[in-house]
Amino acid sequence: MDVNQEKEFWRIINVFNKEGVLPYLMLIGSWVEYIYQDYIIESGFKANLRTTDVDFLYKNLFSPVDKQFEVVKALEDIGFVCKQNRNSGVAKFVKEDSLDIEFLIRVLSKGDPQHQKIPSLGIVGIGLRDVNMLERYPLAIEVRGYTLVVPEPEIYVLHKILICTKRLKPDKKEKDLDSVRGLLPYINKERMRTMFDKLEKKQKKTIEESDKQNFIRIWQENGD
Repeated sequence: MDVNQEKEFWRIINVFNKEGVLPYLMLIGSWVEYIYQDYIIESGFKANLRTTDVDFLYKNLFSPVDKQFEVVKALEDIGFVCKQNRNSGVAKFVKEDSLDIEFLIRVLSKGDPQHQKIPSLGIVGIGLRDVNMLERYPLAIEVRGYTLVVPEPEIYVLHKILICTKRLKPDKKEKDLDSVRGLLPYINKERMRTMFDKLEKKQKKTIEESDKQNFIRIWQENGD
């Protein structure tokens, strides 16, 4: 992350706040670590921020009812271009030499389509089942005059361990693991165990296998 990207990030947050959509979003991508670093964890944690992707979870696909946010135009007004995937219709907002923005949605049942339109935004979001675990543990913080919702650090770590097993590119997998190892000394292991116990059986098995294969040792104190 450079200074310009940091400024751009807060311009995005400001746009979402002005448009009234911020309460419906959860910041879930690697930029969460920037928030952890400067506003939640106070003991020297350094974010493993090596991405231009800023990911937001739209928490409830059909909320609010009968309301349209002018987010597309507002982002275009600050220099972002909305690009839609020809096959899936998924929208991505791109600003050259800056940041990219994507909106994700929960997939609640096996019969749900992977990608769906977010009615209040008028764009198609990326459907991923694993983001459901993040949405269950929201942490609202007051920062720079905004109320920003992020996942609790403990569930963020479990999610990273889970999704790294699905990465096709080795560098992205290693980035996930670096994030986990960087955060482990600063999180509440009892809180993480409680969250882990409430996960689906398949998710728990995948996390345990990933833990062993990658020598993460998540349940040891201070990640030692």
